[in-house]
Amino acid sequence: MTPNTRAKGTSGAETGRKTISVLGLFTGARPTWTVAELAQELGLTTSTAYRYVGLLREEGFLESATDSAYRVTARVLDLAAAHTASRTDIVDIAVPVMARLRDEVGETVLIARRAGDYAYCVERVESQQAVRLQFRRGQAMSLHSGSIPRTLLAYMPLGERERYVASVQAQVASDAHRALLSPEALDELARTGHTESFEEIDPQIWGCAAAVHAPGGEVLALGTAGPVYRLQDADRARIQARIVDAARQITDALAVVG
Repeated sequence: MTPNTRAKGTSGAETGRKTISVLGLFTGARPTWTVAELAQELGLTTSTAYRYVGLLREEGFLESATDSAYRVTARVLDLAAAHTASRTDIVDIAVPVMARLRDEVGETVLIARRAGDYAYCVERVESQQAVRLQFRRGQAMSLHSGSIPRTLLAYMPLGERERYVASVQAQVASDAHRALLSPEALDELARTGHTESFEEIDPQIWGCAAAVHAPGGEVLALGTAGPVYRLQDADRARIQARIVDAARQITDALAVVG
């Protein structure tokens, strides 16, 4: 791969435009491109096309599909999730509820939605605690770990859910975690609409989540997490009850705006 250096006489703005043009060529109809094909399509030299592909690989937007061709990575789903989130009333409706919830439970609260095989943070309201859950908008999470992603996994269409769970079984280390991904456990989660997690992602972190049902059948997940040392049994029960109630409030408000 040609080193990531700017072409002589090429402005930063022009480099940015061309790099975006390269990314824009990847579509559902044409998901893979070789550097030679990109160069020909955009009227670039091969070395310049390599430079733009290198930039996109460095930023995590492209990866090798074959020895000579490239494809987009799951990171582009961040853009899709941000686009979808910006075109709904979900954030406007959810944030006031989330802010009240954050003040009541003292922990960061976030709402996430699924796109493909990942959960994405749509919005978060951060705690003022020195040690707190930190997520950026658009951050991707694996579906099989943590209460928020696992809630979204439970509501996936059955065939997609089975395919995903089979694909990640080798990554799941503990028997307890495997049990959470069983068909019975996921069916029960989808029935009740809420769950909790303990050390599924980080040591000594507890979390809980509840499903938010949006018009059209989409399911989102509202949740929180914090260190076990400040969340005793009574605290966890209280927080989980508040998460379930807040998720219901958001669901009801979304149904009104339809």
